Amino acid sequence: MTAGRQLFEPFIKFLPKNIYLNLTIAVKALGSFKLRTSLAITGVVLGTLSLITVANTSRSMELKTITDLEMFGKNLLTVKSGLMRGHGSPSDLAQSNRLTLDDARAIRESLTAVKTVAPAATRTFPVKYRNTTVTGTMMMGIPVEFFKLKKIPVSQGRLFTEEDEKEMRKTVITGSKAAEKLFKGGAPVGKIIFVNQAACEVIETLPPMAVDLSGIDEDNIIYVPLSTFMKRLANTTATINLIYVEAVSEAAVERLKGDIEALLRKRHNIKKGERDDFTVTDLRDINAMQTKTMKIVVTLGMITSAISFTISSIGILSVMILMVDERKVEIGIRRAAGAKKRDIALQFLTEVSFISLMGAAVGLITGIGLSLGISAIAKIPFAVSLPGVVISLAASIVTGIASGIYPSIKAMEIQPAGILRN
Repeated sequence: MTAGRQLFEPFIKFLPKNIYLNLTIAVKALGSFKLRTSLAITGVVLGTLSLITVANTSRSMELKTITDLEMFGKNLLTVKSGLMRGHGSPSDLAQSNRLTLDDARAIRESLTAVKTVAPAATRTFPVKYRNTTVTGTMMMGIPVEFFKLKKIPVSQGRLFTEEDEKEMRKTVITGSKAAEKLFKGGAPVGKIIFVNQAACEVIETLPPMAVDLSGIDEDNIIYVPLSTFMKRLANTTATINLIYVEAVSEAAVERLKGDIEALLRKRHNIKKGERDDFTVTDLRDINAMQTKTMKIVVTLGMITSAISFTISSIGILSVMILMVDERKVEIGIRRAAGAKKRDIALQFLTEVSFISLMGAAVGLITGIGLSLGISAIAKIPFAVSLPGVVISLAASIVTGIASGIYPSIKAMEIQPAGILRN
């Protein structure tokens, strides 16, 4: 513990004299119970670690949701062909083709609450570049209107134009993951790839965007002009499986969702009591589901933290009671030398505060590091939750003080005359 005392000496010597003395005694006393003190600190570390990690991850998920909504608009509805088990897995989208361009046109022309409509089609094709063949990459045919909905940044190349759409040019935009699989880190723009044996020119590669709110891995998509996709790749003239619809305002989203469902049921001749052959999804509903899930995770994290802090309080209490029993002579001498009961109580409260703050500091640093790792693996923004930091520090201090009350009272009850006589 000598090294520990040397570590804290430069910091505590600038404190007021009585606090400096109490901390010096605390470090020396706790050094006599290294194992017990370490176990007590570990409990606080685990409680702080779980609380900080859950709070930071929750905040990161909130930022991810905000980013997704900003990229795809807050007033967006997606119409997917078929009854989806999830939210846009490539396999589900590829197997359902019950929507048509006429459906998209009817939504645009019949419903006044519509601002923008962008039909899209998806299918999985083998993609080849030189000797590299990639399977499982989703191709998505999109119109120019798609870029009015989604904020796609341009880095080295360009996005699709109306000429690409009209002339059915075989141009593609690759996601970052798809580009890495094909080009192994090389520059993709200007290269020729083969999609279903059709030669296509790469005109842009997108930065990493991860999985969007609807569950689609945007990094593993290759975008193609919709007309090119339908007539030159998929050999179809009308069938699609996705329609993106932007409402004129946030207030109009809920009403527009019902109007779209009623319109498509009528167009698809779905009778009353029959199930829809399409799914209309509001991204806000997905956001609400994710928020609800995160609340459950946060609640479980809070429970885990509470259990850890409870265990640590028991550990601190046990350590301090043992220290009181084994330091009766010290306490008696200090009382005989003029120390008051409140000085003895302050000494033991200082020691438990030192234990709790040490555990909080280690837990805080470890929790931030763990949160950073989770953000990197899950590809979500890294964030530190200030409320989580404040709550964890407060919980640590309360745990320490609460655990030190009884040992402090027990120490104050020691009579110096009896100790000196023994």
